[in-house]
Amino acid sequence: MSRGFFVWNSEVGSASLGVATFLFDYVCSNRIVWGASQYEEIRIRHTVSGPTKFVEQVGPALEAYAKSSTAGIEATVKEAQAKRIGKDSDEVLDFLAKRFSKREAAAIVLAHESDEGRPIETVWDAVVGATAFARGKEHQDVRVGFERQAGKLLDLVG
Repeated sequence: MSRGFFVWNSEVGSASLGVATFLFDYVCSNRIVWGASQYEEIRIRHTVSGPTKFVEQVGPALEAYAKSSTAGIEATVKEAQAKRIGKDSDEVLDFLAKRFSKREAAAIVLAHESDEGRPIETVWDAVVGATAFARGKEHQDVRVGFERQAGKLLDLVG
């Protein structure tokens, strides 16, 4: 596992400045962060006290994050890889349809089979399939939102 973070700022100053930290498996050439988990973020509104809050909150948070352990996420990934979600394709679709739409569930199954060459069997496979499906999302905000939803599947084992 590697440590990652994103920093953003609204272009017009009407929203917020933020920092998100997470652990991840790897990043491929089309900017997909694979296996991201333990996502945490700090948002600071654009106000007079914003710069002070940034110095007081973000610096210490990033330092603590850099020194933290990856043991928890490694255990979660191993559990997700071991936890079976169904005996057959119907049970896998039912599992996914409780968390995504039926159309998305079917697309997740197809995306996983296309990328991995085998059906979804475990929670980890479902996460991999969901993030593979998310690659097809046209807009980055929609894609990131879907990837966050996929990451929540890991909560089922952690």
